[in-house]
Amino acid sequence: MKEDRLRRQMARLDEMQRRTEERLARQQERVTERFEQARERLRQHVGNEPSDTQQRIIQAALELLNEEGLNNLSLRKLASRLDMQAPALYWHFKSKEVLIDYMAEAILRKEFADLTPRQDDEPWQEWLVATCTRLRNAMRAYRDGARVVAGAHLFPAVTLMYLFEISMESLVSSGLESRKANLIMSTAVHFVFGRVIEEQSSPSPEQIENFMHSDMLKRFPNMGQSIDEAMEDFKNGYDEFEDALRLIIR
Repeated sequence: MKEDRLRRQMARLDEMQRRTEERLARQQERVTERFEQARERLRQHVGNEPSDTQQRIIQAALELLNEEGLNNLSLRKLASRLDMQAPALYWHFKSKEVLIDYMAEAILRKEFADLTPRQDDEPWQEWLVATCTRLRNAMRAYRDGARVVAGAHLFPAVTLMYLFEISMESLVSSGLESRKANLIMSTAVHFVFGRVIEEQSSPSPEQIENFMHSDMLKRFPNMGQSIDEAMEDFKNGYDEFEDALRLIIR
């Protein structure tokens, strides 16, 4: 009697294990399928270059961005610049958001078309600082460039993915564990995004000086001292970006 009960319990356990393994296998198949679909979308977009007309629209949009800023960038103004009807733009870009994604790709590709992995004798820290500096320069080349790039989708802004891929390869090849390399890379990039967004939206040094009058300095002395030091650095041509980035990395 006891042996029969044990056999039935073992049989139930075997059945539970079989069902669990089948469920996990189905889940793994779905995960693999989703990753393969993502890879296929990437392959399609990597080879899907904008047409000549699309390139002309993107370039005009970037020029308008420099003149008007992201908030005032409209398809109506863009169509007028191109001597087109606004509805015709939708034939080439289904929405303003898609156009902005292509603008982000153009901004990044201009800087990172020749990006290569870290050399074996190059410290990963220096490679990452140099790469993040290039990212900053790319976004600063255009008014509100950081907002355009930081908000872009990986499709069609595939250079973002290319940048991440090369960066991960460069950090992991130096001996860093993948999870740590990912954390370092994402933290550094987020710092660059935030820093440039602040640079492109903050008041000018002159406006800050006018704002920080004596009563304000008395109320917030530490802030006043920090602003004084920043103003002095600005006048002397010192840019603390790389020092701040190295501090984060270290």
